[in-house]
Amino acid sequence: MTSRKQLDRIAQILEQQIAQNDDMRAALERSQKEVSLVQLRMLSFHQRRNLLPNDSAALQKTCMMLWGLSKTTPLDHKDLLNSGFRVFSQGDEDGIVLRIFQKIGMANKVVVEIGSNCDDSDLAIPENISSNLIVNHGWHGVVYELDSTECQRIRHFFAQNSVTKHFHSDSMSGGYISPLIENVEVTPENIDDLLRANLSVPEPDLMIIDIDGGDFAIMESMQAIKPRVLVVEFEKRFRELHSVVQRSRGDFGKYYPQSGAASLSAWNKLLSARGYVLCSIATTGFNAFFVRADIAAGALEPVSVRAAFDDHPVLSNANTLWVEPDETWSEF
Repeated sequence: MTSRKQLDRIAQILEQQIAQNDDMRAALERSQKEVSLVQLRMLSFHQRRNLLPNDSAALQKTCMMLWGLSKTTPLDHKDLLNSGFRVFSQGDEDGIVLRIFQKIGMANKVVVEIGSNCDDSDLAIPENISSNLIVNHGWHGVVYELDSTECQRIRHFFAQNSVTKHFHSDSMSGGYISPLIENVEVTPENIDDLLRANLSVPEPDLMIIDIDGGDFAIMESMQAIKPRVLVVEFEKRFRELHSVVQRSRGDFGKYYPQSGAASLSAWNKLLSARGYVLCSIATTGFNAFFVRADIAAGALEPVSVRAAFDDHPVLSNANTLWVEPDETWSEF
């Protein structure tokens, strides 16, 4: 006959098993949630990269061939806007850049990018404009980034990528490395020295600068190179109404989420004096594309700052986005 003590022991064992099952069930539910989260992150990652995967070189080159057949006359800013797509870029800059170079040609396939990170990637994939050209189109690149952790992540990506791993080494010792990832703060004082140390061509095909403040002063100071195409970040909230610059990097984003530290009108004044013409802005309204006038002639139609906003599918319909410059901005 089973004693009371034995019954209590059996009940205790059953309770422990139930508790263990509950723990296992809870652990399983947690695991399922984690798997779902990873799947959602992967989905959002692909959404952020948009329609073309990161190894879409053949499809991109087919696009470039079809672009060449579809229009033989000069492209205007609407043509460029309609050509945008994302691969590695934050917005649709990858497609616009390719459309520009399909029209003007690639002279040396060298790109310089100041400011880059992997912040918007769960897989430590760079989100910038140079990576698509390097990975899918065989370009050589020099990337400058202040954050050492981001530099390590970017180096790791290129050291593992099936295309660039043959030219890249995490050790950075000996051999030819492409792209070069330079962990350094770029300033108006050192920009020319850095470029001379890392570039063998005085007129690289493309230069991008995006460091959330300080961009304008660096471009004012730069004399060492004359890129064929420039991509710069501008503050869209001023439309074409104000030619202003925010000189202190500490003021960036102080009062509202900024898209740049110089208005598009200010950039247009600075770069037109250096022989560039504005050709388009990106759909997201963060970046502007300037091409040297001697290269754009007969291939790309310049656009005025006002028309860039008036013809933009989103910004032309915005009524509450615009602001007046505050005390952190100065006229240019």
